[in-house]
Amino acid sequence: MNPVHFTVVFLISYSIGSVPFAFLAVKLFYKQDLRKTGSGDVGALNAYRIRKNKPLALSIALFDLFKGMLPVWYGLTQYPQDFTVVIVAVGGVLLGDLFPVWLGFKGGRGLNVAAGALLVVEPRLVLIWLVLFFVFYLFIRQHIIANMIATFGLPVFVFFTQNIYFTDDTLLLILIVSMLIFQRHLERIPDLVEQKRFKISNGDEP
Repeated sequence: MNPVHFTVVFLISYSIGSVPFAFLAVKLFYKQDLRKTGSGDVGALNAYRIRKNKPLALSIALFDLFKGMLPVWYGLTQYPQDFTVVIVAVGGVLLGDLFPVWLGFKGGRGLNVAAGALLVVEPRLVLIWLVLFFVFYLFIRQHIIANMIATFGLPVFVFFTQNIYFTDDTLLLILIVSMLIFQRHLERIPDLVEQKRFKISNGDEP
């Protein structure tokens, strides 16, 4: 593929990823702006925390999974010999979800979209990611930190097993995905620190 084709794939993938299903659903049914309530994230988890509507949150999560899968499936089926197309598609759809132009570049955390994309490319990556998350969540009981550890640990796992289970292309892909998601989660650290201080000041923590 030439640079023009790569650009087209990226722009289409970004456009798909930037469709803010969570924002649209909550705005349509409840007249609320997800960016101004709860954690401010435009995603299924924040929608559930605000409205306590499980079917709505599940629908948003499934839509996000699907939009992560769609451009990657297209890249794999149309250009099966060029993994660079897949990397461009994954990067585009994830950037679209994280930084949608329609919402002032303030989107979700990219977890469902990334999971959808990786399910198409290499489903084992999603399984490893989930195992790492749940193991650390059992000990930490803080999903943001557990997500960060799992996101950091996934490329490390791929690096040490790439000659057995994964390829260099897969390592490059997961490095890009992990860096984008990890960066988005870092933005929540000040909020977590403030919550901890509030609990301590109110005697809720030893």
